[in-house]
Amino acid sequence: MSRPPDSRPPFPSRREVLDGLSTELDAAGIESSRAEAERLLSLALGLSRTELLLHADTALGPEAARRVAQAARRRISGVPLQHIEGTVSFRDLVLVSDGRALIPRPETEQLVSLVAEWARTRARARESASTGIVRVRRPGDAPTPELESALDIGTGSGAIALSLVHEGIAREAVGVDVSPDALSQADDNRRRAGLENSVSFRAVAGSLWDSVGPGVRFDVIVSNPPYVGTSEISGLPVDVRDHEPHDALDGGADGLDVVREIASRARHHLREGGALFLEIGAEQSQAARNIIERAGSWTSVEIASDLTGLDRFVIAIA
Repeated sequence: MSRPPDSRPPFPSRREVLDGLSTELDAAGIESSRAEAERLLSLALGLSRTELLLHADTALGPEAARRVAQAARRRISGVPLQHIEGTVSFRDLVLVSDGRALIPRPETEQLVSLVAEWARTRARARESASTGIVRVRRPGDAPTPELESALDIGTGSGAIALSLVHEGIAREAVGVDVSPDALSQADDNRRRAGLENSVSFRAVAGSLWDSVGPGVRFDVIVSNPPYVGTSEISGLPVDVRDHEPHDALDGGADGLDVVREIASRARHHLREGGALFLEIGAEQSQAARNIIERAGSWTSVEIASDLTGLDRFVIAIA
């Protein structure tokens, strides 16, 4: 007797592959394994997440299976998901992501939000003080930059400097970094954002402040500096320790060497009423605040928490 034809597809469906990949990532200790599995499979197939889920019963061909397996091997070995995808979303921008610069984190997105909130509040207060009237922006109005210029220290991918200008917070921004590789990535991202005329990047050679230039002043100085203690680098997760640049992580013995360098001259490079915004480690807020207070004459130096309630930012008003 002949056997009935097998109605099963010759290859597993996308849903079956997704389930197996999620299990594999979870076993490797990767958080959000289901979401990452969806992103890896979507990348391998060249589909959006919606398209993937709408056609989850479609069989996976051998070439697609090979691409999925390759991406899974890289992720399980510790390669960051953003490096596999080649991009990372940061606020309104999609940035190049590879090993040249640190992957920008959600906390740094919040750092930009804090700068934006401060800048807009300052602009309204100044407008009210000079005219007695605060202009209300109508829907569709092009944003008028509240700040003339911003300095982003340790710019890395350029995320902060580019966002400040792209979102209409600052008219111009300068990003500085010690790493030629990071500056190369920042330049790629500047071209992607179309901001070649309003954002510039430069290398730090020797002293940070010598690279900025004597007498140059900004409305705001922002930095997400290296703040991991040297001895703590080896204990970082493998995707950070082995795949992100150490010069963007290593802040010296106590993690605050770059904070000290920034604090040493920041006040002299700010216009009156300007501000310094720093992102620091969750256990470093009070130490960083003390360093900044001792280094200059400030109107106020405050600590702000991130969205999880951890003290993550220091804000000094000139």
